Amino acid sequence: MNKTQARYPAELHESSVRMVFDTRTPEESLKAVCLRVAPLVNVRFATLYGWCKQATPTTEVSSRKAVTVSELEAEVRSLRKELRETKRANEILKAAASFFGAEIDRQSQR
Repeated sequence: MNKTQARYPAELHESSVRMVFDTRTPEESLKAVCLRVAPLVNVRFATLYGWCKQATPTTEVSSRKAVTVSELEAEVRSLRKELRETKRANEILKAAASFFGAEIDRQSQR
């Protein structure tokens, strides 16, 4: 039995690590999340960070989605199409805004 198992129950260990990975946002570092979560679960930061570093390879590998090149190309095509449509809609809205803005100016000058 190692020190970790003697000090903390396995349930606390598992739930704490799960809480870190569940509350982590993509732009947030592992250290930042551990600093935030450690006081909530009443575990030292270094201990929680160590648990998470040990759990990272198995957790991240299992949650990764396999993506093929053809799927990425299809996504790029759809995003480019969406961008073209958005630019077109934006141009229409600009033209409409200037048309109605000019109409309001004509009415206010009367």
